Amino acid sequence: MLIGTKNLSKSIGARNLFKDLTFTVTDGKKIALVGRNGYGKTTLLKILSGEDQQFDGQIDSRKGLRITLTKQEHIHETEQSPLAYILNSVPNFYEYKKIIEDYEEGRSTNLNHYLQILEYYTEHRYFNIEAAIESTLRDFNLSEEAILQPLGNLSGGEKRYVEMTRMMFSQSDLLLVDEPTNHMDYLGKQRFITWMKALPQTVVVVTHDRDVLRNVTRIIELKEQKIDIFKGNYDHYISQNANQTLTSVKLYSDQLNRLQEAKKKVDWGLKMRAKSKAWKIRYDHWLRDYEKIKAETVKPSFWIDQDSVDAMDKKVVDSYEKFKQKNIKISANTEVKRGSELIRVKDLTLGYGDEPVFSNLNFSVGATDRVFVKGKNGAGKSTLVRTIMALSKDQKPKSTLLNGEIVIDPDLQIGEYEQEISQRYLNLALEDAVILSYQEKNVPIDLQTVKKLLAQYLFDPKQDGRQKIMSLSGGQKARFQLIKMFVGDPNLLILDEPTNHLDLPSIEELENALEKFAGGILYITHDTYFIKRMGGKVIEI
Repeated sequence: MLIGTKNLSKSIGARNLFKDLTFTVTDGKKIALVGRNGYGKTTLLKILSGEDQQFDGQIDSRKGLRITLTKQEHIHETEQSPLAYILNSVPNFYEYKKIIEDYEEGRSTNLNHYLQILEYYTEHRYFNIEAAIESTLRDFNLSEEAILQPLGNLSGGEKRYVEMTRMMFSQSDLLLVDEPTNHMDYLGKQRFITWMKALPQTVVVVTHDRDVLRNVTRIIELKEQKIDIFKGNYDHYISQNANQTLTSVKLYSDQLNRLQEAKKKVDWGLKMRAKSKAWKIRYDHWLRDYEKIKAETVKPSFWIDQDSVDAMDKKVVDSYEKFKQKNIKISANTEVKRGSELIRVKDLTLGYGDEPVFSNLNFSVGATDRVFVKGKNGAGKSTLVRTIMALSKDQKPKSTLLNGEIVIDPDLQIGEYEQEISQRYLNLALEDAVILSYQEKNVPIDLQTVKKLLAQYLFDPKQDGRQKIMSLSGGQKARFQLIKMFVGDPNLLILDEPTNHLDLPSIEELENALEKFAGGILYITHDTYFIKRMGGKVIEI
């Protein structure tokens, strides 16, 4: 055993995230941690790493266990270079480097200590480690400029590659990895999966990336403040989950029937109890039975993946639909407007200054088209999207149009899902950010409607409404992005990695809504399941 928990519980304020979790993590396993947004997955990683020590219960770990936890945000390291940031995670590197330098430059005379450290330094190949780190970063397509500049200047995808490199050089026994493939391109994601599978150490990864989930050996699902453990990968998980859920649906349905019958007896006994002592005794007995059944009848969280639902008998599906877990409700435009061409890109070369990012790009987006823009990080996908967005608002884009043209329909209304939320929203409370997103599209909205909208997207209007956007979880930020995207009844959606941070039920709800959406969709993603659902033309940059 590497690490184990016993009766682990965590609360934030009055809200219980999880209660009495007991599980073990053993050598060499590749474990995925899944669950609805806000259920405490990232918090659980922080507890296992020792970063969060405010919990109840017990954690036991192997003596000398070295744990490294990835970071989703780098608020305190923005001025460090990627190289310096990674070296900070290499055990004893800076400490031992100073000891060697002090001795060799005459600031220390402790020869025995120097020789011990020199042996360690040589054994762990620290003399060449900086070059090795830089070589690994270059393998992830980070330029020399990116490697040397402050971490805060890097893109989301580049920061993910830096985190992955930090994991590789951390010499840890247990790697806790939070949403590793968000912002990665398809090449980077495949590198991560290949690296994770070949790694001898144990990995616990929080992810809803179905491509990653297909390559783990165990899935731990956090729900209803408890955990369920599934042996095998995503395919095994959805099969086991479907069977377990259907059993739970039947048990819950039977409990409701028992409760209904018990209630009938209580109602009848209430009318009859005054007639005799025998009726009074009978009523008291029925009431106790009813209260006991009522206490035992607790609705579980039901969710079955769409493919499994499609393969089920209609009667079973109807029963599942009646009790399934509450999900986000996306209201997308389903009125088809055929014939118009929303965007035409002809012989386009975009760049910055005189330096082109890509050349001679040609494609169009019709009124109901699905267009998948494919390319590795740095190829210019986001540059293309930002340029289209700027031109649609009659603004000057940051990029330079070196050749060709982008023709935009005058009636074009764009709804955008961005990789990272704009700075103008981050310091606003959630409900104020929603109001601003409506005001920016000249769409009226009142506070009551905002609260209904928040509830529709699984926010608690009272608790979450006054939370600043910057303090929301990744999944909550993603749901705010969905609210913002559908403001003003757009006829074109531009999606830049829309499945990042969303949990599995929300991803499927988004996919279902997008399939029914009547307008055009231009999308960038590295989620192969999402690509399969959306389909459409492929434009490779």
